[in-house]
Amino acid sequence: MEAQIALWIAGFSYPAVFLLLVLCGVGVPLSEELVVITGGMVVAKSGASLPVMVCAAYLGILAGDSALYRLGRSLGPRVFSHPKLGKMLTPERIVLLQKLFARRGALTVFFARFLPGLRAPAFLLAGATGVPYRRFLLADGAAAWVAALGMTWLGYRFGPQVLTDVRGGLRWLVLAAVVLGLGALFLGWMRRRALVRAAARVLPTSEGEP
Repeated sequence: MEAQIALWIAGFSYPAVFLLLVLCGVGVPLSEELVVITGGMVVAKSGASLPVMVCAAYLGILAGDSALYRLGRSLGPRVFSHPKLGKMLTPERIVLLQKLFARRGALTVFFARFLPGLRAPAFLLAGATGVPYRRFLLADGAAAWVAALGMTWLGYRFGPQVLTDVRGGLRWLVLAAVVLGLGALFLGWMRRRALVRAAARVLPTSEGEP
């Protein structure tokens, strides 16, 4: 399978990465990390554009995630009894994700993107429970950019060796470092945005006072 994916990406370049990642997002049993890293490896060998490959990976990840969200949104509560999708939404996962959404809101989507066991259930549940798409897209877009940029660069920089490392424990160390770093930046940005909005509400009132 790895050799076939490499042949597809080498032959069709950016469109292959985009389409394969969309298929990953909607449940086809392919490794998202394998596709993105292979895209970076192809860039290193062929001289293709690294920024364009990153964008192809980013858009493919985002399209696949959005398809899951839309599916959950269209099914609503029926998603829990769906013969195939219901298997992903086990009672334990539902309880865990509902608690996370209640506490962290759309940030749950950001962190779920890096947890394969919770990724698809979180996106389906976000749609089914009515999380606004704008919030979903903001959180998932930030997480997808981390995955697309980080994994493409790893494949470009380190080549086949990184595939072996990703299968082992290094995958989790790399993802943990990236997620924590980007998560801190994202939270800082959200807090600054909230402060700006609060200041915007206060200033007109203050200006109107004698």
